[in-house]
Amino acid sequence: MVVEQWTRRPVVGAVVKVINFTALTDQLGRFSIESPRGVVNMTVTHRDFHPYVRTLEVLTAADVGVIPVTSKVVAL
Repeated sequence: MVVEQWTRRPVVGAVVKVINFTALTDQLGRFSIESPRGVVNMTVTHRDFHPYVRTLEVLTAADVGVIPVTSKVVAL
């Protein structure tokens, strides 16, 4: 699940990539993606948030947990 780091609100429409596999987050920030076994980089991008990169060791199907992303918006 992809959420905004401070508010913990779901991020809708984030692009999640693992190698050549791509998924979009839904209204609750959830996604499902395929991945080969081994060490892979997962990237999460959205136009309103800073990119997030995480290295995973994929052995079996798993839940990657909550992914916090930081907004590009600066409060004044």
